[in-house]
Amino acid sequence: MSLVREWLVRFRWLQRSSTLRLAALLSGIFAIGFVVAIFVALTLGQRANERRLDATLEILAQGNSAAEIDRGTAALILRPLDDLSGLPDPFRRAALRGGGTVFLRDDLMRSDVWRVLVAQDNTGLPIMVGIPIDDSEDAQELLAQILWTTAAIVIALTLAIGVWAGLLAQRRLAQINTTLDRLASGDLSARSGHSKSKDDLDDMSQNLDQTAAELERLVSQTRHLSASIAHDLRTPLARLRAQLEMLPASDGRGAALEEASHLSDVFDTIMRVARIEAGQGRDGFEPLVMDDFVREMAEIYGPVVEDEGKILAVDVVSPATVQADRGMLVQAMANLIQNALVHGGDRIILFVDGPKMGVADNGAGVDPAQFAEIIKPMVRLDAARSTQGSGLGLALVRAVADRHGARLDLAENTPQGLRIAINFTEL
Repeated sequence: MSLVREWLVRFRWLQRSSTLRLAALLSGIFAIGFVVAIFVALTLGQRANERRLDATLEILAQGNSAAEIDRGTAALILRPLDDLSGLPDPFRRAALRGGGTVFLRDDLMRSDVWRVLVAQDNTGLPIMVGIPIDDSEDAQELLAQILWTTAAIVIALTLAIGVWAGLLAQRRLAQINTTLDRLASGDLSARSGHSKSKDDLDDMSQNLDQTAAELERLVSQTRHLSASIAHDLRTPLARLRAQLEMLPASDGRGAALEEASHLSDVFDTIMRVARIEAGQGRDGFEPLVMDDFVREMAEIYGPVVEDEGKILAVDVVSPATVQADRGMLVQAMANLIQNALVHGGDRIILFVDGPKMGVADNGAGVDPAQFAEIIKPMVRLDAARSTQGSGLGLALVRAVADRHGARLDLAENTPQGLRIAINFTEL
């Protein structure tokens, strides 16, 4: 079954290949044109041959007299129209219509194909003239066989060359498409490796590689800059916190220390996001049983949720195992739980549904039109500005999902609330 499935996948790929469809279309147009040209050539050639034979028959008729001709020989039939006795019925039918080609079931004078014409003799009387044309018909059939055989060979070669050229072009397009997929998944080191053919696909590959190189440079600079800023600010922030702790106890000192801790958490999150986004390859990935994982997360964070007066539950619809970095997923799930604690209702659910794992709550929820905004770094909706947070929690979760080649899905929970899932469907 696996072999059949593999061939079905390949067949679907061939159906989707624009280059192969173009090659097949052009080969089909060429084949139709070739067949029409041969058909027209054979038809016109046959008609020209018939006109030549009719001219010969007319000359033979004019050179004889109906009163003097005998009943014919093996190479010629000359008969008055009123004396066609002894001839097969096809001759009489041909004479009635003025002539034509006669095909006989049985040989007549060692020939079964005759050309017949009704013409006037040298006295002006109508006579029927016929000559055997077996050789002419055989030559016509041989010519037709040669032309059709040649057409079949040329069409097959044209189709083979077209498919070969299409496959070469499709291979290069597939390489470009693979490079784009890798770039979209976060692998900015992907390159298509343009060839030396100096055509439009080569130009496209070269431009893609140049764009990818520039994108990799800019993203690397941005990540390095954000991480450097966060790292450099941690030292003066630590000094500020130490100086604040040395001040006399007061409400202002406590608020300042709380803000300093909040800033330190923001910088730590920025650095974690930068490290996750900068990671490449699958080092540290291992098989992860997702239902066991969420139960462990529930045991760890259950007491924290209960302290806030809320309920933490686990819902496993269908278990699954994926290749994942456990440490990153712990960070992601912790951020989702924290997000639900701050913005959700009184019930938090850790769920596993096949390749999906995430957190659902019964809070006020988020307008679906805002889903794309809340996963951006440093973005906080108006309703969330009155609560503590930095707007980096979902950005970190998205970075973890991207690092795994997964997708971050946001949806409205039923009957209310928000449902956020890391979807490993593509793995």
